[in-house]
Amino acid sequence: MDNRNAATTSFQEEESVIGRSLSERERYGKEGTGYLGRVVLSKGERPVLGRKILIDLAKPHMILICGKRGYGKSYTMAVLIEEFARLPVALQNRIAVIVIDTVGIFWSLKTPNKFETNILQEWGLKAEATNARVLVPQGLLTFYKDRGIPADGTFTIKASELTGTEWMALFKLTWKDPEGILIHRAVEDLKEKLGTYFGIDEIISAVENYKEFDFNTRQALVNRLKMAKSWGVIEKTGTKTKDIARAGSITIIDVSAYRQSIEMEGVRDVIVALLGKRLFEERMLYRKEEEAKLMTENVRTSEMPLVWLFIDEAHIFMPKSGKNIALSVLLEWARVGRQPGLSLVLATQMPERLHTDFLSQCDIFISHRLTAGPDIDAVGTLRPTYLYQSIEKYYADIPTGKGFAIVLDDNSEKLWMIRVRPRLSWDAGTTASAFRK
Repeated sequence: MDNRNAATTSFQEEESVIGRSLSERERYGKEGTGYLGRVVLSKGERPVLGRKILIDLAKPHMILICGKRGYGKSYTMAVLIEEFARLPVALQNRIAVIVIDTVGIFWSLKTPNKFETNILQEWGLKAEATNARVLVPQGLLTFYKDRGIPADGTFTIKASELTGTEWMALFKLTWKDPEGILIHRAVEDLKEKLGTYFGIDEIISAVENYKEFDFNTRQALVNRLKMAKSWGVIEKTGTKTKDIARAGSITIIDVSAYRQSIEMEGVRDVIVALLGKRLFEERMLYRKEEEAKLMTENVRTSEMPLVWLFIDEAHIFMPKSGKNIALSVLLEWARVGRQPGLSLVLATQMPERLHTDFLSQCDIFISHRLTAGPDIDAVGTLRPTYLYQSIEKYYADIPTGKGFAIVLDDNSEKLWMIRVRPRLSWDAGTTASAFRK
């Protein structure tokens, strides 16, 4: 993040914590917080920066990060992820961080930010790698390895975990399509016969045996299933939840390979929907265990950690209009997820396309520069009572450089104008260039 637009040599030492109520700030102070940035004290080309802004990472939150392309949205998400790796070990071991990487940029967290060492020094920081795991689809591991892109392992979806309706959504089929009716019937019949141990080959065999469906319908569905098999992500045995939601780990699930490929867009949706559903169900169970131990042993512990789920390009999975298989799952997180210990951090450059229910549920809002009227209007629906002026006027005051943002915190009922701190790790989200260096 270029530092030429800000004066940072005379920082004030005061600190403020967002994401906590007054009683929580008095009880815990700054324990379990991350360093988000510093307050902007003046306008102009070289704004003066003031006190540190710390953000609570110890309890569940619903956070929205937005901003037009190039102003620091994904950068800010990476800064938050870095801060989890800097928590005390005792707190780290109570939290699992999972990142759905739709663009393929967060693997660079594993590499120090060697290009901005001077800027980091001005902020009292130093370049360092973030201890993160990168999981890629099993069928693409060789591709990553051959090109020197770090990959620590693979992830797969267990075929039997998809319901017939979810298979229909994966192939964008409806009940009006004979193929949709056939895949639903085949999958549900296999579950009755084989239980939870079957893969795409078994589904293909089942489809071919339904002679009451005409040959063209059967063959069209078989071709879809063979295509799905080639993706290398749907298998007989899938990655277990406990292997993804590891205590003390930051796990990046790279789904960028399915970004624009024809007939593959639905894979990302299914991954988010299934993972979100499994995490929600298991955390609900383990939350009861935590409360029981708190009653008897006066300490909160359980086998499953609290979960922070980060999703970039969130408007894809939580659209304001239209359907997505992940929508109902993520809305459930937004509405009741904080109670069982689930946090959701969404980033989008188009808040106008994001489902309004999440806008109403988020308790921390971080927005970089927005210029499109519909996006500003969508954010304007927040309009908390503690604002002294319309949110549009605050946007007009945001400096034009990268990294500046307004932060709304419902917990402390305050608005801050800040500059996000520089990254400790490499930023792979910068714009491509013809220059070699």
